Amino acid sequence: MERAGKAIRSSFTIILIVAAVLFVFAIFRTDEPGEPYTGNFDSYSLSSGWTIHDGDTVITNASLPITLKGNAGKTVRFERTLPDNVRDGMRLSYRSSRQEVRIFIDGEQRSAYLRENMMLERKSVVSAYVLADLFDKDAGKTVVIEVTSDLHEDMQIKDVSYSYGNNLWFWIIKENISLVLIAFTMLVVGFLAIGIYFFTKTKFGKSRTVLYLGETVLIAAMWMLGESKLRQLIFGAPSLSNIFSFLLIESVAAFGLMYMNEVQDGRYQKIYTYMQTIILIQVVANLALNGMNVVDFYDTLILSHGWSALTVVAIAVTLVLDIATKRVVKYRITAICMMILLFLTGMEFINFYFLNISSMGSFLGIGLVILMGGTGIQAIKDSISRLEEERRSRERRTRSTFSTIAATIDAKDQYTGGHSERVGMYASKLLKNVSDKYGFTDEDVSRIRYIGKLHDIGKIGIPDAILNKNGKLNNEEFECMKQHTIKGYEILKKVDYIPGLQEGIRGHHERWDGKGYPDNLAGEDIHIYARILCLADSYDAMTTDRVYRPRLKPEDVAKEIENNSGSQFDPDLAKAFLDMIRSGEIAPELD
Repeated sequence: MERAGKAIRSSFTIILIVAAVLFVFAIFRTDEPGEPYTGNFDSYSLSSGWTIHDGDTVITNASLPITLKGNAGKTVRFERTLPDNVRDGMRLSYRSSRQEVRIFIDGEQRSAYLRENMMLERKSVVSAYVLADLFDKDAGKTVVIEVTSDLHEDMQIKDVSYSYGNNLWFWIIKENISLVLIAFTMLVVGFLAIGIYFFTKTKFGKSRTVLYLGETVLIAAMWMLGESKLRQLIFGAPSLSNIFSFLLIESVAAFGLMYMNEVQDGRYQKIYTYMQTIILIQVVANLALNGMNVVDFYDTLILSHGWSALTVVAIAVTLVLDIATKRVVKYRITAICMMILLFLTGMEFINFYFLNISSMGSFLGIGLVILMGGTGIQAIKDSISRLEEERRSRERRTRSTFSTIAATIDAKDQYTGGHSERVGMYASKLLKNVSDKYGFTDEDVSRIRYIGKLHDIGKIGIPDAILNKNGKLNNEEFECMKQHTIKGYEILKKVDYIPGLQEGIRGHHERWDGKGYPDNLAGEDIHIYARILCLADSYDAMTTDRVYRPRLKPEDVAKEIENNSGSQFDPDLAKAFLDMIRSGEIAPELD
């Protein structure tokens, strides 16, 4: 049955692999004959043949995109003739790079994107796609685009395109969908992390790491969506998304510092607090200055990036310090993921400032998702470690309690003081001797020694009059004494962290021939620990003075064990025990 189950599991694994391969193939396979037609999503570029009027300068037959030097505050006009294939239902598109834009066709203004029309007064408009409707009558007519920019020393004139309906969005979506998917994934992860915090904050230590990281991921996701080229499709008021995205990018470093402070147990709190204070002052100042229309958020973006870069450096330095002092061991999974995040954040800065590539947070988003995964793994690992430590602590307390009880029971018996301690010692020596044959470990050796100490714990329920009777027990008293195995089992039956404990306690008076008690078990039906304890218990009984007889001589002890091998004792264990006695490895602990 097990082989059949394994074969079935393997078959389903193969099915999953085949399905995954087909999944990838189906995504990237294009223009397959016989597959359903998806229609035409083409957009047409108007990248050439433009005449640009830049003040007194006229550039003819210009190709877009183009950068014009030193045009801050100026208005530039560029024009050309529309193609003959312009039809009803088409739209013209121009990407404004924080520029006011007017689009004229045959002298008629078809579209305007102006600062004065925005919901909130701004020093500049937000980058966006400016669209203008086209008609059959526009074919062969002149299109004029006026662009005004207050923010750039160099004016960037982007490409112009036209298409049916909103087909132009198809390629914009296709180019930006991965970033948006990352951002939405981060939104879900961020909200989930914050929700987990409120459900677990009273149950797990350091749960605020999840909260702060969840907030950081949420901030980064909102910023990425707010700055995405698709924000016109996501937000009804993209100008507002631009405002909150700047607030978020200025604040994200502060939340990252809160997270690291929690991870590092507050060791660098003073440094982190100073940096958070400076960031807060900048955010408040920027809000005030922007509200008074003195500066735009974009004007102070370099300061926000500067503090973010300094945050990256500070966290990197603290990680190096923790590595040097080996404190990082406590959070090494998180530390590895944080180093990945710092590297990817560095890539964001390099792309933006040195390579002139706007990755719009894609590296940052990937790094934060990795860090969230690492934090989750670290939190689970820490929780498991904490629960394991609590379990060990409870186990130590329980062991100590039961050992004290067992010692108290031994002390009650004026004739056999120290009996349980000795039984545990003899049992552990025997088990270690046969460990190769039975596959026992050092943990088993330690375990049976402890069980030996507790093997008579049930005697706590036996009256002292019977326990310390000065003479042989009668039948009724012996039946009462026999109950100590069951009483011991009942006392310890809920202790589930010591394998073999209950079986050893209950069965140490069972016999190999089935004539023992309390369950009349025989042979290998008796737990191996119980069989070993039976030998150890009998050996100590024979080698100590009892009320009804003195201790036996060593040769008599050996003879008794030999005579009862196969009846009272497991013959293989009895032989090993006898060998240990004869070699002197086991000898009675004499008072």
